[in-house]
Order: sequence, then structure tokens, then C-alpha cells
Amino acid sequence: MSFLRINIPKTVYFKLDGTVALETLPESIQHSLPVEWSLKQCSSLEERRYFYDTFQWQAFDKETVIVKKKNLLSLVNLNTGHEITSAPFKENPASFFPEALPDCKLKEELYSYSTLRAFIKLCSIHVFTRLYQLLDENKKTIATLSLESLYPAGNSKEKALIHFFSITPNRGYEKAIATFEGLLKENSLIGKRFDYKALFLSIINTSGHNVDDYSPKIRLQLDPNASIHESAIRLLKFTVSIMRRNEDGIRKNIDSEFLHDYRVAIRRTRSILKQLKGVFDAGETEYFLNAFRDLGKRTNELRDSDVYLLREGTYLNYLPPFLRPSLGLFFNEIENVRRKSHKQFCSYLSSPEYHSFLLKWETYLCKPSYTTSKEAPNASRATLSFAVDTLKKAWKKVIRHGRLISKEATDAELHGLRIDCKKLRYLLEFFASVFPDKTITPVIQKLKKLQEQLGDVVDYGVQLNFLHHQLTVMAADKLLAASTGGLMASLFQHQQQARLKFHKTFCAFDNEETNQLFHDLLTGAEL
Repeated sequence: MSFLRINIPKTVYFKLDGTVALETLPESIQHSLPVEWSLKQCSSLEERRYFYDTFQWQAFDKETVIVKKKNLLSLVNLNTGHEITSAPFKENPASFFPEALPDCKLKEELYSYSTLRAFIKLCSIHVFTRLYQLLDENKKTIATLSLESLYPAGNSKEKALIHFFSITPNRGYEKAIATFEGLLKENSLIGKRFDYKALFLSIINTSGHNVDDYSPKIRLQLDPNASIHESAIRLLKFTVSIMRRNEDGIRKNIDSEFLHDYRVAIRRTRSILKQLKGVFDAGETEYFLNAFRDLGKRTNELRDSDVYLLREGTYLNYLPPFLRPSLGLFFNEIENVRRKSHKQFCSYLSSPEYHSFLLKWETYLCKPSYTTSKEAPNASRATLSFAVDTLKKAWKKVIRHGRLISKEATDAELHGLRIDCKKLRYLLEFFASVFPDKTITPVIQKLKKLQEQLGDVVDYGVQLNFLHHQLTVMAADKLLAASTGGLMASLFQHQQQARLKFHKTFCAFDNEETNQLFHDLLTGAEL
């Protein structure tokens, strides 16, 4: 983290069990103090606290807790419980983006966690706090003791999530307080020591969440000796679970990544069914392949709108200042299209047709495993053996196709290569767990770099075609047409630069080093 405070006295937490009477706790603590020390209650307060993170727990992964209390949004160090930074924030939204905040360190830090995901309200709790000063023999304050009771927002205080107290020493008194901590541990009436991370996890778990319970990345550990059919079913169950997990976020319109992950899950599903030849009965899976294709098409317009809206800032920066305002009309129209597309797709997500289709699919995935048959001759092959053969074919196809791409290649030809690269990438991700990290990770990284360059070329072409179409329907608005034309000129320049970069990247990809990496990957596997 870029601006963690240092040399801050560490706060120590003690969790209380249900047998400790809160009213008598200060007296119990007093018994553990040195004779000359004393506790003095100084204040009490009640407040509501709100906890936020992205759907992928990106703040937690950076060891940070986002908490809102009163009119302040704060970042708190997950390990120490100390505030890192804060900013004014009056609202209590269900979700928000960093752009809702004024320019400040907190805003910068939130953007470092994610530029695409919204920060979602995880839970809210009611907190009752009593503060005490810990005084030494000279009646000087050497620490602050805080007794806190946390309740679910809206519930009675009889159903507390947790009772705990914490001790924060003043600077210079850390050693004295450390001695006091030792005395507290010997007091059977005092609860067990724990840390702020444990406190946070207790709050989150009690509210019905599990930290880091979602990732669109494939985390499955496949058995290399299991049948490929068994492994494929596990992968397909994973992809449908990702679809299910993202439905609610799509409906609530929280951020564009819900739809993105949903679409990737659809593509992965189709890729498994199409690329794992002879693993499934093609007669049975044809219906599902077509259905998933149609489902993906239903999301196209909504995703296209998301992509253009996400690029708004980039597009505006491509233009001189005097042309930027007129481009606002273009984005207003995109917003209108998006609202309509979102409404239509959400209606479909709630339809009997959609629920019936996914139920059929989930039922199909629970069917008994195949034995080797005419319809699925490879179903019983070992996963690792099948993976090696399948990856080898996909790899050769990418190299063969890429070598045919000239500098004058059309966007359609480049798009075809992009699809081949994506198929290979999916296969590498599917089977990553049956290969050593040290051999498969470098291959995926090199392919990813190639895909990014190729994607830039193709995406610029798609954008140019879209804007050209828009230009034909907006001729009456001369200023908007001028803005669009200027944007197209800039995008064309970027596309030409991306083309040059792609050819250099492919030459670096199709070389001895990469060939050796792939050779090591396939021959190093224990078949």
C-alpha cells in the first residue's frame, strides 16, 4: 500500500464470550491492572458502520477494509485496524465507483484496487462503544480501552454479533501495555486475544458472506488420471456456477464486469463442448451448443454498449477540446441503447424459457459418466493424455494460421486468428492444473501478450466500422459528424500502430524460445 502509516502503536483485541457480563467487565479488567493503575470512563457512543468491497474482494486482497461511519469513508489496515486514510462521504449507497469521491488519496487507492468494479455494500452493523482511559500511577493517560458491542443493523441488542474490547497504547507506553496484556491473559474472566482481521472476518461471515468466495478464474485442481469426461463435467459445472453467480449483479446493474464474466463463462462452456472432441455425444450436446450460442447473442448489444461507455474518457482525449462536447450526444445515444438492452436481457433472465434451459443443462451435467462408446470414444481417456494431444493440435493451428497473416491482412483474417488464439488460451486454462506451474505459466503469459496485441487491432476495426455506420445516420448534425470523423481518424492511426506491434509480437511468439517452452510443457508431462 502506497501510504501506510508507520510507527503507530498496535491495537490489541480481546474477544468476549457469552459468559462475561459487560457491566462487570471494567471491574474484571481493573483486577488485572497494576495496583497504581486505574480505568476512567470518558464517553460512550452509538453509530452505524457500513462495510464495502468489490464482488471479487479486491480491497481485502490488498489487506484493506473499506468502512463508512458517520459522514466519513475510511480505509483501514486489515492487520492492525488502524485507519490509513479517509474522505468525506455522506451517502450510504448500495454500491459506488471511486469517481463519486472528491480527488484525494482514498480515491486514488480505490482506483488501484479496481478501475472497473463497483464497491458494493457488504453489510451494515450497529455499534455501541464505551471508551475508557487507562491511567498510570501519575494519573497520566497511557492507553485507550474501547469496549464495543456489534449488532446486525435493525436487530435487537440481544442478538449481538460479537462483544470485544481493544487496547491502544499511547506512544512511548507500548512496553508497559505489553506487560498489562500478559496480566490480562491470566484473567480467566477475559476473553481470548484476537486481531482486527479476525474481527472483520467474524462480521463478514455472520452477515452471510465468505471472503474471497468468488473468482472468474478456474481454480479447479483436476486429477490427471481421471477420465477426461469427468474433468470436463467439473469444468462445465464451474462455468455454469459463474453464470449463476453473476445473474443478480447483471439485474441490479452494479457494474459491467458481471456481464463480462457471464459472457466468458458462456464462451468457455461452448469451447469445452466443441474442442474436447469425442468426449461427449455430439447428438446430445448440439442442442446445448446452439442454445449457449443464442444466449451469448442476446448479450451482444448490451456488452457493446458497455465497452463504448467504458471508453468514453479515452475517446474524448483523442479529440481537441472544442470537439469534445458534441461527442456527448453520441454517448447519450449509447446510454439509451444500453438501458433498452439491459431491460430486455433482464426480462429474459427472469423468463421461464431461461430457467428451463439452465435447469436442463444442470440436469445434463449430473448424468452418469460415459463409458467408451461410438458416440464418445474419448470419454474414458486420462485427462493428462487427452490434454497433451488437444493442446498440441491447437498450438499447431495457431502457428500455422499466424504465419499466413500478412501485413495487408484484413480485419476478418485477423479476427480468425484471434479466435484460434482464444481457443488455445481456453484449453491452457482448462488444463493448467495438470501441468507444472513452471512450464505452463510462461506459455500462457506469452499467448496472453499476443492476444492483447491482436485484440487491439481487431477492436479498433470494430470501432471504426461502428462509427462509420453512426456517421451515415448523423450527417444532419455537422458538429457531431466532425467529432465522429476526428475520432475515426485517431482510431485508424492507433489501429495501424497496433498492426505493426502485432506482427512484431507474433514474430517474438513464433520463435525457438516459445517453441521450446511448449515442447517442454507437452513432453515434460508424465503420461
